[in-house]
Amino acid sequence: MSRRICLTLALLCTFAPVRASAAQRPMQPISKWDLNYGDADCAAFRDYGSAEHPVTLAIRPSPNGETYEILVVLHSAGPESAQELEGSVDFGSGPIKAWLLHYESQTKSRFDVYRFRISAADMAQARSAMNVTMHIKDAPDFAFTLESIPQLLSGLEACNADLKQYWNMDGEKNGRITTPAKGDVRKIFSSDDYPAEAMKHYQEGDTQYLLLVDEKGKVAGCHVLIASGVPVLDAMGCIVIEKRARFTPASGPDGKPVRSTVVTPKVRWQMG
Repeated sequence: MSRRICLTLALLCTFAPVRASAAQRPMQPISKWDLNYGDADCAAFRDYGSAEHPVTLAIRPSPNGETYEILVVLHSAGPESAQELEGSVDFGSGPIKAWLLHYESQTKSRFDVYRFRISAADMAQARSAMNVTMHIKDAPDFAFTLESIPQLLSGLEACNADLKQYWNMDGEKNGRITTPAKGDVRKIFSSDDYPAEAMKHYQEGDTQYLLLVDEKGKVAGCHVLIASGVPVLDAMGCIVIEKRARFTPASGPDGKPVRSTVVTPKVRWQMG
C-alpha cells in the first residue's frame, strides 16, 4: 500500500518578481506549502514568483534526518549535462558553504534544478529565519520569504519517523528483520560511469549511500550518507545504483521478504 498523501499548510499568498538578486526583495509565495509523504522520501514544496513564471522551492530531508536538500526548480529547460557549482545558503545568520548541482530533471516535463545539500544542524537555522538566500558563484541569487517553517520542519521530521518505520530502518533491532538484504553495489560500476564534469576537473572521492530496498530486492530510494565532497560523483552513484543494483531482499520472522534499508560500503571514485 502506498503511503503517499498530501498535506497543506494554510499560508497567505502574494506576488513578486521571479528572480531575486542581492538588491531585490525576496520572492513571495503564490501557493501553500505541500508536505508530501512519498514512498521513498519526504518533501515539502511551494511555488513563488508569478503564475506565469513560477519558481518552486523544495525542502527534502534524508531518511535518517542527518542532511537536507534545498532545491530551486525553474519551469524551463536546464543544462544538457549536470554542472557542479560553488554556492551557499543563508538563513540570515551568515552563509553556509554548500556546493550544488545544476541539472535538468529526468522527467517528461523539463525543469531547471539547482540542488543544495546542508547538514541538519545548519537547517535548524531556518526555524527562526524570515528569509533564505541561495547564492551561486558568478550568478544571480535566489531569495525567498519563509513562513511557518517550524511547523513545516516538524512535519518533515514526523514524516521521516513514519518513513523509517515503513522501511524497517531499525528492523534488525526490533525483530521485524531476521535476515538482512544482501548484495554488493561495488560490482555494478564501470569506468564509463565516471561523470565527464568530474573528469574535466580531475576530481576523485569516496561516497557512502543509504538505500531503501523493497520486497523484490529493487532499490526504491538512494540517499547520500557520507558525501565525497564532489556532488556530481555522489549523484552519479545513486543513478547507477537505482538503475542496476539488485539485492536478495531482507526477510522477517515468518521468512517472507520485507522492506529494509542498506548502508553500502564506500564507493571509490578514482581516475586512471
